[in-house]
Amino acid sequence: MTTVVSFGQPSNQVATARRLLVVFDGGNAPGYSSVAVALTEEAVRRDYEVWAASEGFRSLTRDATSEPKFERLILGRQERYALLAQGIPARSMGRRVLDAGSDFRSERYAGFHDPDRRREAAATIAAQGFTHLVCVGGNGTFEGQRALLEDLVPRIPSGFINVSIDDDLGGDRAIGFLTGVEAGATVVRGLLEDAYTHKRIYLVETMGNRSGRHALHCAVAARAHLVVLPFFRFPDEVLREIAEKLAQVDYAVVVVAEGYESERRRTEPGLSASALLLRQLAEVGLVDSPRKRVIAEPFSRYLRGVRPAFLEVSAAYLKASLLFDAFDAGRSEVMPFVLGAHDVGVRPFATIARDDRVEAAFLPLLDRLGLPRFQALVRERFAAGGA
Repeated sequence: MTTVVSFGQPSNQVATARRLLVVFDGGNAPGYSSVAVALTEEAVRRDYEVWAASEGFRSLTRDATSEPKFERLILGRQERYALLAQGIPARSMGRRVLDAGSDFRSERYAGFHDPDRRREAAATIAAQGFTHLVCVGGNGTFEGQRALLEDLVPRIPSGFINVSIDDDLGGDRAIGFLTGVEAGATVVRGLLEDAYTHKRIYLVETMGNRSGRHALHCAVAARAHLVVLPFFRFPDEVLREIAEKLAQVDYAVVVVAEGYESERRRTEPGLSASALLLRQLAEVGLVDSPRKRVIAEPFSRYLRGVRPAFLEVSAAYLKASLLFDAFDAGRSEVMPFVLGAHDVGVRPFATIARDDRVEAAFLPLLDRLGLPRFQALVRERFAAGGA
């Protein structure tokens, strides 16, 4: 018979001057565990007591579904055993730097849009004796943290670590973005080789609901023939131009971001972005035949669970170091950024905004088929600020 152990909460422990809460939320991305390890190592080195919310923001509210709601993060097994013996839920992070995914999160917690839930969360943070707060995720998590801080009285030192495949915050390269591009481009390139061998047309759906950056970089790196970004809306003459060119070439790969025509697809649940584009092209003359197959590859979320690249791990450690340096200097509400070898630092929350745009310098690389109408439409959309 299993004996159920009742674990204590942070508030049951002796109060400390530096009790850090780390909250992971938002869509999963390679590098969450790397950040958890980096924050734990750096915090422990600077005499912080580190706790993680088991289910992200949800753990701070009445909607929590798992116990314990908080876990103490430490580095070694011996310390873990000692803490467990005292009824303190503890997890050793010492060897988990390359783990895929994250143990300390759930799906995006929509309940945090409710002001009452945010007030509950603020009260929980105070009741548990947390003195510092670090949130980890993408733009949605960042906005959740900013809203939460409005209800924290007194406000405590806080920071944010940007982890996202979409890379949708300005002024930083999100941890997970490079790994996501590597994994996504590998799939696209593999299909391109298959298309060449069997003389096929592949419409490959990739991540990119609002931000087309992931789709763009996967496509350019893999040498796809055409990139269809989330904000594109094609008139018939452009669709016809694409269909005619695809009918002429021996093989091709078109990368379609998952957000393509998202509003239109809401009326047809289950219709993928690649399947819609296939249908649109068929309506203007592109024929799927035994001689030349035209295949819509559906979107797969598998790359959310791949292991992070070592370059992402390096960035995780650097961002953790920059953040705690900022705390030691008396700064709060900052996000460490890493853009290049000598382009690093921290940015105040007030200067950070969502950035779903793709880089204008990549415009000439969206089309390798030679499509004048497509190119004119893209230039027009960019000139109008659509990207």
